[in-house]
Amino acid sequence: MERSPPEPPTAPAPPDAHEARRLRTLELYDVLDAPPTEALDRVTRLATTLFDVPVALVNVIDRQKQHCVSAQGWALGHTDREVSFCNYTIRQDGVMVVEDTREDERFSDHPLVTGAPHIRFYAGAPLTAPNGYRLGTLCLIDDAPRTLSAEEQDLLADLADIVMDELNLRHYASDLDASRELSEQRKRILESITDAFYAVDENWTFTYVNAQAEEFLERPREELLGESLWESFPATVGSRLQDKYETAIEEETTVEFVEYYPPLNRWFEVKAFPFEGGLSVYFDDVTDRVQARESLRRERDLTEAIMGTSVTALLSVDRTGRITFANEPARSILGITDGHRYQEVGTLYTLEGREKVPEDEWPFTRIMRERTPVSDERYVLERPDGEERYIRINGAPLHTPDGEVRQVVFSVDDITDQVEYEHKLEAAKEEAERASRLKSAFLTNMSHDVRTPLSSILNLAELLSREAPDDCQDRIDLIERSSYRLLNTIDSVLDLAKLESGTVEPDWESVDLADELLGTAEIFQPQADEHDLTLRTDVQEPLTARLDSSMLHRIADNLLSNALKFTEPGGTVTLRGSGTDDAVTIEVEDTGVGIAEDFLPDLFESFARGRGQAGTEGSGLGLAITKRLTEVMGGTIAVDSEEGVGTTVTVRLPRR
Repeated sequence: MERSPPEPPTAPAPPDAHEARRLRTLELYDVLDAPPTEALDRVTRLATTLFDVPVALVNVIDRQKQHCVSAQGWALGHTDREVSFCNYTIRQDGVMVVEDTREDERFSDHPLVTGAPHIRFYAGAPLTAPNGYRLGTLCLIDDAPRTLSAEEQDLLADLADIVMDELNLRHYASDLDASRELSEQRKRILESITDAFYAVDENWTFTYVNAQAEEFLERPREELLGESLWESFPATVGSRLQDKYETAIEEETTVEFVEYYPPLNRWFEVKAFPFEGGLSVYFDDVTDRVQARESLRRERDLTEAIMGTSVTALLSVDRTGRITFANEPARSILGITDGHRYQEVGTLYTLEGREKVPEDEWPFTRIMRERTPVSDERYVLERPDGEERYIRINGAPLHTPDGEVRQVVFSVDDITDQVEYEHKLEAAKEEAERASRLKSAFLTNMSHDVRTPLSSILNLAELLSREAPDDCQDRIDLIERSSYRLLNTIDSVLDLAKLESGTVEPDWESVDLADELLGTAEIFQPQADEHDLTLRTDVQEPLTARLDSSMLHRIADNLLSNALKFTEPGGTVTLRGSGTDDAVTIEVEDTGVGIAEDFLPDLFESFARGRGQAGTEGSGLGLAITKRLTEVMGGTIAVDSEEGVGTTVTVRLPRR
């Protein structure tokens, strides 16, 4: 059996007496036969702009029908009252909001929801007459779900009040008699309304001025009644105000405009209604509003000028996801223009791993959800035209007074060159590490290949020294010294290779640094005596630190050996040791030959040897190894030298 389509929801019928009075009030306003379409269209146009909705309507409801008297975005004449959304609105106080019609049981099966135009969002504010009866609504409609903040609901209610004011003004103006005598009831109305009001006859003579007009015009009504408008206010002659008033009379049409009046230094919003024999004028002082709007305009122009001329890519996105502003750098990077939705910029991928970023994790979506900024986020952007960019995004939300996010501002940096450079550096680093591993493997193999024959040479030299005659011993000693020197060089090369490969880790232990340094000085004292050198020590005691003792020995031995090696007889070498709470310092100072200034940058390079060192034994690896051992323990090494004066080498190591 086929199911019948669901019946549209219907609002409960109002009590007969109350409804009869409401219908009578609606009839008095005569809005169905002659609605003030132009004035109401301004309100509905303004509503679609303020709330960023496609449809805004002014509807009134009679006994059986809902009648649309002004519409933006929807050509609607009338519909049955029983299926009208607005019929629910006039049954309650305040603004009625339906954020998602499909989630509201009253409307989920409504034909205008399930079918064209597929209404998903509705908000309506009642048009309430002065006697309290609700004649209709000002409503907003969208085909997508959305929310309406408390501030926006108040704004919608204010616009509904403006619509009602327009109906009231028209109602009151249409009832004005051409006669200069107004009934007491009409006078009470005109004196009680918040607008200033005056009436002039066909000769432009004042026939009525209410109290609010007296205040705004700064003239008592007694001075104005019976006097000419143009003579009383000569600054209006030839002005836009005169042109508008004459147009209203000649064309028998309502005019509305905002005009500045220099003598009073005020802005007035004016509505003029012609009647037989004269003109009724309602006006309000809107100086504060105009000045505020102008201030906002200037601020907006300044902001847009700053953003437009910025070399940084800047854009703003409203709460619906529509890009409302993008300066030239942003348009160039993203390939978009104003009016695009943020999803239309392309596809986002993570920088690492290149995984597609789902829309609910895009920066805009997360800012809207979490109401917090994002900072320094990097992505790969694939634009619709296929071009790829690496980008860095920073974004921050702008909030309404009630804490809702109304807009998100982004800065976007094109980091394509930077990321590609980083990739090249990473590739170069990997290649260097591969080369280092190959070098280490080569040196290890070379060491094995050289050590075997070298050991044989040393063994044979030892045998020869026992059996050979005395006149051959000098040559045998030379063979032994050269072999041991080559063996030491191989050991140093291997040590350096291990350090450069990053496989050496310190074996931390508590070390008595004073004892170690003084012991090193004792070991080298015979060498100093042999070369007629003075070896001094100046070591703080006690002096302890957590260090690798074998690395410390190697550093101290290399520094002291170099100082003794390059100091001429009669010179002095001083070994110092001191400490602070954070670090210990080892310093070796000599009065030797010094180091040429142009050689200092290469001092710690492997196999580097300066001028004047060619005749001195050494592999050129001692300082290179010393520097790397120092760095492995987290320390620093520095050299201060002057040719012919001497050299000071300072090593600082953390105490841990």
